[in-house]
Amino acid sequence: MEYIPLLISGMALLFSAYQFVKASEKEDTTQITTVLIKLENIADGIAEIKTDMKNVKTDVRQLYERMAKVEASVSSAHKRIDSIKEDVK
Repeated sequence: MEYIPLLISGMALLFSAYQFVKASEKEDTTQITTVLIKLENIADGIAEIKTDMKNVKTDVRQLYERMAKVEASVSSAHKRIDSIKEDVK
């Protein structure tokens, strides 16, 4: 009979330890889930940035092509202007 209080105390201690471990596991799972969600958000952001960069590269390429055409046109215009100047003199 003297062992009953000790047995009950031991069982209570084991139950408390079990609950602590279980709560700790839940907390770890919650933290891991949070980290995974944040990593997925970062991955989505990187994918969006890559898409934006591709669009920027395309825009820059188009601007270079337009600039080359404009430079050719300006050069041609300068030649015509120089020709007109010589005719006026």
